[in-house]
Amino acid sequence: MRRGIGLAGMALLLASCASQVSGPPESAASDQLVLRTPAALQVWDAKGDLVHSLGRAVASPDGSVYYTLVGSPTTLRWVDAKTGRAITELQLDGSYSFANELELGPTGLSPNGRWLVLVGESAASSRFAVIDTALLKLAATAEIPGAFGYDAISDDGTSLYLIERIAPDTARQLGVSAAYSYRVRVYDVPSGKLSETLVVDVKLAGQLTGDNNAETRVDGIMRGIYQSSVPSTDGRWNFSFYYNPGRGPFIHVLHLDSRSAFCILDLPVVAGGYEKRLGWSLALTPSGQTLYAVNGALGLVSSIDATTLKVMRTETIAGLPLASATAPSYSSSARVAQDARKLWFAAARGVALVDTRDFALRGLFLPDRVVTSLSLSPDGRRLYALSDEGTVWMIDATTGRQLAQIQTDGATALLRVGSH
Repeated sequence: MRRGIGLAGMALLLASCASQVSGPPESAASDQLVLRTPAALQVWDAKGDLVHSLGRAVASPDGSVYYTLVGSPTTLRWVDAKTGRAITELQLDGSYSFANELELGPTGLSPNGRWLVLVGESAASSRFAVIDTALLKLAATAEIPGAFGYDAISDDGTSLYLIERIAPDTARQLGVSAAYSYRVRVYDVPSGKLSETLVVDVKLAGQLTGDNNAETRVDGIMRGIYQSSVPSTDGRWNFSFYYNPGRGPFIHVLHLDSRSAFCILDLPVVAGGYEKRLGWSLALTPSGQTLYAVNGALGLVSSIDATTLKVMRTETIAGLPLASATAPSYSSSARVAQDARKLWFAAARGVALVDTRDFALRGLFLPDRVVTSLSLSPDGRRLYALSDEGTVWMIDATTGRQLAQIQTDGATALLRVGSH
């Protein structure tokens, strides 16, 4: 299927540059965009050709394999990313979904991509399938009484972290609000049992009950709305951003190997519309040393030392457009340059380029567009931005010069840009 490249008939005024769209450069010839639509995961090239439409699918962390689900009972297929051909398949007993199909959340893959967790149909109990993607087999099936959702899995496949949702009756008995209340539990895969040991920030739980943004209790219960997550580069930590409507934002940090947790609480609490306060995303530098928490609608950026888990700096970026009262509720979507000196994120309108050394705004690209997600080309020279009407804009990552645009089949998220 072919989609034409829309060449702009007149230049759009950018903060840093105004020029005519000249079409994709030769250096973009190997770029491949992974997009999500309401019905499928799709792969497009930089010329506007639809390369693959994969249905229900997620990509491996390195982008070499797509995992697809079809039918009921569910069949899991391994699909080669280059050819689009099925490598093998596995028939599962029952119906399963990817962890991020039914709600905002992680894909279900371990940081190293070895393990894939699928979510089964739930009623009085919750069911999960743990897939060994290297040995091409079902490693375990977990069936747990109660309402649980997926959170993370360790690189060795032994620790499956689950979100236990606190039911209204239980919340009344415990004297907590059921709205957005949860706790993290760990399912021990080798023994096939839910551990009775709670995954909790012991330091916070020892304080006065609820005296923190997460409202952490000694029984492990916290309150928050999930926003985004990212694993550490070594796969040992998982950072998840939550917003507590009654208190403010926090980052829940899981140590995937030791089954312990830590909460980063020194994040800005600001006034503003509820939707704007929800618009947070996380971006980790390629070295894994610095984590950025970004809210583009509010113009806020926090830098966090990913080794000490301390907030180093928080700034309101000057020069950004103000968000409207009806700011979109999706996250800001942020990316960091390979040398960690540039940070791009979706602002209230357009894409902001910020110098991470002084947090100064170096550019505002596509200022008349609402951008929902963005990604860098593998060489870091081109930035791809998906606007809310489903158009992908290819721009020069440094100057903001528009290189091309691609009209998609109703894409809702730009997941990554790889190469073929």
